[in-house]
Amino acid sequence: MTVVVTVDDLIGTWELVSTKDVKTGEAISGVNDASTGIAWEQYTRSHYMVIGMTRGRSVTSLADFAKLSPEEQVKTNYARVWNEKNEQIFVAHGGTYTVEGDTIHLIPTMALNTNIIGVDFAVKVIRLNKRTLVSQGEYPPSNPTTRELTFRRLK
Repeated sequence: MTVVVTVDDLIGTWELVSTKDVKTGEAISGVNDASTGIAWEQYTRSHYMVIGMTRGRSVTSLADFAKLSPEEQVKTNYARVWNEKNEQIFVAHGGTYTVEGDTIHLIPTMALNTNIIGVDFAVKVIRLNKRTLVSQGEYPPSNPTTRELTFRRLK
């Protein structure tokens, strides 16, 4: 059964509930899953925004940060986005989108990870109602895996 998506169906804020590898059925952890992270996707009539982070990111108070040397401040800032394994622990991107039948085309115009700017991410919607959005798409561009993402509507 093909889902027909309209812009009106998408408008709002969606929270990621789970992410799994379609081929293996295994959950994907990290910034892309609700068990270890939190991610929101927001749609307006013409634009989208994604922001996410792993739970438990280190927090440095402004007072403590101010006491650090410039070199330590750079390391602390880096650690806010990347962990010691060089895995991204904070993600943000946004841009325009279009809808064609059951597919959403997300095209980032700004992104923390700049290599995705201008890339057309075609996301197939499997299920969509007032409370739930389930989609499948390939990510990341460097080593694509087909992922199924399940969101619940926040607002």
